[in-house]
Amino acid sequence: MNETTQQRPDDKEGGQATYYAKEGKILWILLFIVTLTYAYAWESHYSYLAYVLLFFFVAAMTTHYRLHVSDDGLRYEIRLLGLMVKQRIVQAGQIEKLHFIHLGERTIVLIYVKKAMRLRLHRFQPSDFSGHLRAFAAEHQLPVEVDGKR
Repeated sequence: MNETTQQRPDDKEGGQATYYAKEGKILWILLFIVTLTYAYAWESHYSYLAYVLLFFFVAAMTTHYRLHVSDDGLRYEIRLLGLMVKQRIVQAGQIEKLHFIHLGERTIVLIYVKKAMRLRLHRFQPSDFSGHLRAFAAEHQLPVEVDGKR
């Protein structure tokens, strides 16, 4: 999901912090090149489908994610071509549990929400996002599960 990340350390203030991640580009670039080749090779009225796919690949390459952790909840945003396409606000009382999965230096955080789909967070920068989420869970007395070793 989030291959490359960028860091903006100036967004921390008090108990709040904002973390950023970008969609990986390698796979999308390869798909773009293959589709562009087929778009030129097709000599039928279906060639426009390849150009539609090219637009989706470019849009996928510009996908950004933002996680804002505040004292009372979390806000997760998905931005496509610079526009916010989805925002999900989760209050602390709506969270069932947090599940931390350590894979070497990486940490994946699964946030289980009551009566909703879970959030899967990984590759956010600055890399202390999992520590901040642990502190958030402790502050609100939320159950925490941990798998793997660091």
